[in-house]
Amino acid sequence: IKSRVERWIFTESDLKRVVALGIPLDTRVGDVMTKDVITIPKDRTLWSAVVKFFKHGIRHLPVRDGDEIIGILSVNGVVQFASKIPFYFLDEIRNAEDLDDLKAVYSKLNEYVVEFISRDEYINPIDIGKVLTYLNDEIIKRVIKLLKFENPCRFSLFVMGSEGRLEQLIKTDQDNAMIFEKEMYRDVFIDFGEEVHKSLLKIGFPDCEGGYTVGNPKWVRSLEDWIETVETWKTYHAENLLNVSIFTDMRFVCGDVSLFNLVQNRLFKLSENRIFVVKLIEDSLRFRVPIRFGRISTDVLDVKKHGISPIVIPVRALSFAFGIKAKNTVERIKALARKNVISLEMSKELIASYSFLKRLQLIHQVENMKTGRPINEIDLKDLPKVKIDFIKSALKTISSFHKAVEMRFL
Repeated sequence: IKSRVERWIFTESDLKRVVALGIPLDTRVGDVMTKDVITIPKDRTLWSAVVKFFKHGIRHLPVRDGDEIIGILSVNGVVQFASKIPFYFLDEIRNAEDLDDLKAVYSKLNEYVVEFISRDEYINPIDIGKVLTYLNDEIIKRVIKLLKFENPCRFSLFVMGSEGRLEQLIKTDQDNAMIFEKEMYRDVFIDFGEEVHKSLLKIGFPDCEGGYTVGNPKWVRSLEDWIETVETWKTYHAENLLNVSIFTDMRFVCGDVSLFNLVQNRLFKLSENRIFVVKLIEDSLRFRVPIRFGRISTDVLDVKKHGISPIVIPVRALSFAFGIKAKNTVERIKALARKNVISLEMSKELIASYSFLKRLQLIHQVENMKTGRPINEIDLKDLPKVKIDFIKSALKTISSFHKAVEMRFL
């Protein structure tokens, strides 16, 4: 492995490729090594390494101290120390022979979240959210492969919502869209989008009530059509604010990333309209926390509406305003602090509050699924005082964040 700017590695996967392609065994190792190796700094957590394994589909991860490579993590090595991490789902998804196989895997994955992840108090909901979202990405990719679609031109499929933000835990609605290169193939891609949508429904992915899916022709457009459509969103209008907010979460999954980048860049160019941005930030603050005179003003807390959304949505609006293309809410908060949009102290408090509320949401979602109660609802009368105090502290932090945003931008 080279330890400077360029890093190469030769692994078992490279050797298998040599054999499969019939490459002569007297070929130089340097000619068949994997280049542009993904690495990780030595001070990152094991969970950070796990996320990289899932995100990039790799099995070996060099560890570096500065520019020097000091060791290599392998999937097998990580499994020995973290047996609850669901690496085996990757192989099951990639080896699925039909939609029924994928449906079985998806069902087992959700059972895994309910029966194991939700009960492990040491699981970080932010990291496991990324892992589970990358597994969903793999399912989408496998669906497209199983459909054996012969694309007549380049296309790009992307996701939004919690999937776009890498924050999926319990299965959530489909939120996806598609870009294709040439308008002349519109009917072909609309049919393809419908097939993808139907396939995901069959597997078990819930539909999107708002219709933001590839099954809706409105969200399957040519590149030129997408650029023109995004351009129309620059005028202040409630529907335009909603679309910009939703599509700020857009994250590439498969196809041609250059098409995705062109549309995303055009979307972020709308942030140059400062009047529109102010309206977007103002609209994002309508998700208020139930804090009155230092007390929680409700006995029943909707943890998503009253806690998580009041962080996610304003943070997303601010990220759009300052050209931050990070998708995950925690990464966005850190980026906002680096740009001095919010203070470092506020960023730390927000991340702590967000992580606590996501953990609380997961635990109670599992309980509510079993009892039939609304999925995000928590009866505060059932909680011990210490937990209520933590909730109150988190809500106060969010309230302070809202006030700081109002003072600076509105």
